[in-house]
Amino acid sequence: MIAADNTPILVGVSQQTYRDTGNPERTPTDALQEALQGALDNTGKGDALRGAIDALCTEPSLLEVSEELAALLNRFPGPELAKRLGFDNAQCLKAPDGGNGPQMLINHFADELNRGKRRAVAICGGELTASFRTLLGGGGDIGHWQQGASGDTEQPWAERDGAHAQEHKHNLWLPTHMYALFENALRHRYGHSLEQHQQHIGKIMQGLSDTAAANPDAWSYQRPRSAEQLTGFNERSPCLALPYNKYLCAQMNIDMAAAVIMTTVGTARELGIDEDRWVYLNGCAEVNDVWFVGERADLSRSNAVALAGKTALARANCEIDDIALMDIYSCFPCAVELACDALGIDPFGERALSLTGGLPYFGGPGHGYSLHAVVTMAEQLRQQPGANGMITANGWYMTKQAIGIYSTRPAHQNWQRGDDAPLQQQIDSQDHPRIDDAPEGPGVVDSFTVVCDGDGPQQGIIVGSLDNGRRFIAHTEKDDALLAQMMHEDMIGRRGVVSTGEEHNLFRFD
Repeated sequence: MIAADNTPILVGVSQQTYRDTGNPERTPTDALQEALQGALDNTGKGDALRGAIDALCTEPSLLEVSEELAALLNRFPGPELAKRLGFDNAQCLKAPDGGNGPQMLINHFADELNRGKRRAVAICGGELTASFRTLLGGGGDIGHWQQGASGDTEQPWAERDGAHAQEHKHNLWLPTHMYALFENALRHRYGHSLEQHQQHIGKIMQGLSDTAAANPDAWSYQRPRSAEQLTGFNERSPCLALPYNKYLCAQMNIDMAAAVIMTTVGTARELGIDEDRWVYLNGCAEVNDVWFVGERADLSRSNAVALAGKTALARANCEIDDIALMDIYSCFPCAVELACDALGIDPFGERALSLTGGLPYFGGPGHGYSLHAVVTMAEQLRQQPGANGMITANGWYMTKQAIGIYSTRPAHQNWQRGDDAPLQQQIDSQDHPRIDDAPEGPGVVDSFTVVCDGDGPQQGIIVGSLDNGRRFIAHTEKDDALLAQMMHEDMIGRRGVVSTGEEHNLFRFD
């Protein structure tokens, strides 16, 4: 099939992993520049393409989570990057928070390229969080990290806090705690004992660890771990929030950067970019789940992944069995399990669940991991002409889902983005429970976790339903025997009474 000239394609990809942590000369802007230059070089026509780039979009840094840390960075590196790289015609933009961002941006700019609003686009993201800690811990100077050319940077995407006020109040804004709720809900639905479920997730995550160990771009390169090592609680890897230890959590203390360059078939032909470098986005979709985790009807399923994934596949004229390569977003094991359940993927099948090794082992920038997944996907698809690949990208707490289907061959002569508004309406129109800000009375546990530190279990967190159907979020009593019980027993379905407190709500089991 010959694609129309306005068909969007990826033509240049690059990723960098810096192992000289604490290099006092390198800044985050330097890392982004190197990734962008690598993507230009990867097109084979970087000099010709440079002047065609009319949009440069950067991912936010995870360090911007606080005003104090953000003040140490150049939060808007776009103008400096455009100056260094000669993107004289580029409008500088900045993406919103969320791990869905890279795929969302690709979907967005593919549509703008297709409609003639853009000629070529560069997307980049990266972090030097490992160097940040090393340099500051050693008394190093990072004052030069803030430097850069001034200029306008647009932020056209709205930001919204991912957690409800009650979730913040009960310490559920921490991803480790929130994702543990999904994991325990999955364990209950699967009917697993704690030991059985640890074996289950250990087998899944060992596959990712093995992939990362063979990937020279991975942060944890050459460090495979067994399922038992990945799931066991010990001095080196204590429990953080049941059932997660540090080896099951996203690794974002890294020095990495990546970039992608997009254009259209017509511009690529005009500039002489070889067709063997073209990668098509044949289908894509984006859907947000019910925004607050505490208001989702079933914490063991992801309706957003199911809807976005099946729609993206249909738009690409594919079924899940047609996908040869995939990278399932993997900040925590439950993200992999939820996606596999939603899309009908056997987590123990022949297809690897991650091309990179995933966030816990490959590592990645806090908001930009999936950009590395896209780069790896493009590189591998170029080696397997005609194969289909799928990227799932997840933002906040299994909240924002962006999915893309890729191939070196077009699925359509006349590409169209597709309208996601009806998909979102399907989610928004569903009945779901509401969080009660002042819960009182009897209720039942829908999911739970136990937060631990070096001294062991410290706090039980409950998400449950009152008998009137409203949701509550609460802490348990700080009772050693109760917390020990919660560490070993499935508490979902147990009844009790919740009462409103000034600092937090309290749930007492019957």
